[in-house]
Amino acid sequence: MNIYFGENLKNLRRNKNLTQEKLADFLGVSFQTVSKWERGDNYPDITLLPEIATFFKVSVDDLLGINRAENEKEILKAIEEYDNLTDTDLKQEIIYKLKEKHPNDFRILLRYMTYLVHFKENTPENVAKIIAIYENIKQNCNNDKIRISAKRHIAELYKGLSEKEGSGITFEDCDKIIKEMPRMRDGQEMFCFYYPKNYPNGDEIIMDTLEEQFLLLNTVYSHYFHYNGFSYDRNFSDEWVLSAFKKELDFLNFVYDDGNYGKMWRTVMYMYGHLGVRYFQLKDFPKALENFRTMAELAIKFDSLERKTIMHSVMFEGKEFDKHTLGSTYVAKSQIKHLLTNKYPLLDEFKEQKEFKEIIKMLD
Repeated sequence: MNIYFGENLKNLRRNKNLTQEKLADFLGVSFQTVSKWERGDNYPDITLLPEIATFFKVSVDDLLGINRAENEKEILKAIEEYDNLTDTDLKQEIIYKLKEKHPNDFRILLRYMTYLVHFKENTPENVAKIIAIYENIKQNCNNDKIRISAKRHIAELYKGLSEKEGSGITFEDCDKIIKEMPRMRDGQEMFCFYYPKNYPNGDEIIMDTLEEQFLLLNTVYSHYFHYNGFSYDRNFSDEWVLSAFKKELDFLNFVYDDGNYGKMWRTVMYMYGHLGVRYFQLKDFPKALENFRTMAELAIKFDSLERKTIMHSVMFEGKEFDKHTLGSTYVAKSQIKHLLTNKYPLLDEFKEQKEFKEIIKMLD
């Protein structure tokens, strides 16, 4: 049986922003004793363990790190379940339980922070929690991936708060965080070419890198000129934007020539939808309906796929696609129907057209 008392004690103490001296005062020992415990040079008297565990609100087993391997399996399984969910109520239930049971696991803290940023109101209480988690990760976490992800989410928080009067946050606070983050060329996806030929899973790593780059390119590309919500940037002509939309779709259809869009499924469906909205705003209703129909057909095709399929496009031959990459509760038909009937800025007269109603009926 392995014991991880020293490492756990150090993490628990730091998470409470306590010095060794303050913890020593509480326990009635010298700070040198606490230092030796944390280094693993020796252990506290057994009678002190319940008191230390109670102070940090953990069990003695958690304090000692007993059954760490079993806990790790449990954590990884719960994290996978959480990451595969799109239902916010289920996500809340899982992440709150995980946070309570494993309050010092930085993987869980990051996801808890992300949940608060994305799905909870920016109340002073929630903002304080988010900032506290961020500071904890920044100061105590040695995993660069987690640290950078935390920066991303604190930047998202600051962006929203900078637009809120009286928040005390300006966009300069957000800009400062962004400038601390690495450029894209410093990310792991840029080093796929380091893998030697015949390296185990090397091709899969490269394929994952390509899809990550496609997703990133679409995000940056679209926010530059496609749309901001549904208010289009008039710095670009209608003809140019339509051409840009169609050329990007042509590229994606070329890359995913077997019709299985992998991680880009949702992106491709939404692109056809935004193209339809664009045509609608230009009063080219037949073209709008054509693109909405394509979007609906793709949603039906996506929902009919098995959870795991093998891709057969030239670029992604043999790559496995797991639908749960987009969320285990993601149902394309219901989402596309919601967009068409509630989200897209379409006039009621347009929605009353026979062709539009037929598209909605396809999604029932």
